[in-house]
Amino acid sequence: MDKLRALNYFLKVAETLSFTEAAKAFDVPASSISRRVSELEAALGAQLLHRTTRTVRLTEAGELYLGQVRVGMAQLTAAEEHVRERGNKPGGTLRISCMAGYGRVILMPVLQAFSEQYPDILLDVHLSDELVDLGGDQFDITIRGGTQPENRVVARRLDPNRFVLAASPRYLATRGVPKSLADLAGHSALLYRGPSNVLKWVGFDGSHWINPAVIPAFISNDGASLLALACRHRGMVLLPEWSLKGYLARGELVAVALEQHLSVTRSDQVGIFMLYLQARYSIPKIRVAVEFIHERLARPDEGAGS
Repeated sequence: MDKLRALNYFLKVAETLSFTEAAKAFDVPASSISRRVSELEAALGAQLLHRTTRTVRLTEAGELYLGQVRVGMAQLTAAEEHVRERGNKPGGTLRISCMAGYGRVILMPVLQAFSEQYPDILLDVHLSDELVDLGGDQFDITIRGGTQPENRVVARRLDPNRFVLAASPRYLATRGVPKSLADLAGHSALLYRGPSNVLKWVGFDGSHWINPAVIPAFISNDGASLLALACRHRGMVLLPEWSLKGYLARGELVAVALEQHLSVTRSDQVGIFMLYLQARYSIPKIRVAVEFIHERLARPDEGAGS
């Protein structure tokens, strides 16, 4: 049995949960994928996948094996790339996945400067708010907002991702400037839809967490659309400070300071994190990109915990 090929086939089936999709990825018949995975299961003496005529899913043993295989394959890839690039200038394709809004506003100018300094590195940038897996999706670096990620990846914080309440001067002149969480009742809210749900506003009044009685006026997963509507006096937005800076500086929007804390999460361990696998950090293209991005984007007053 070609163990390495069988492992690659298993990884792709586990990622897509489809023998057909895995076969397309490797341009081989689905029967070849199935046979190799069956041989792998026989060698291990354990069933890795539950198969029916319609579905494929991992067994408990398959889940455990998948986690270990991903780490091992990442280390093998890192070793191969490290040897190929040893003594050479950083080069090759660097795959980066980043949140769409942060990518367009903050990351892209940094990557333009990076490309000028490292012309031998081809950047392949994927902008999406959907969650990705560093091992399964073959990204070298991902940038995501939220709480401290899982321990199997290195997470370096770039930004505290502090949320700011804002509205247009005309909206505030018409509807009034809220001073407290209670004052938000009846105000129009332009809400952001995250990858899994709408981010509801949550505030702490000193004793309890409460959801202000705002009236949803528009919901979108595109922050730029929410900002455009806010500038047209349609409602208030609660968005990351980095996305509002230009609008606040131009006076199109005004920050609204409440007496109590308001955000979209109760956790104080949030931020925007740059994620990568420790096993791949020694690869020159990844190492120089990580340090370049961190140097230019990490908020020095907030630290860069990992």
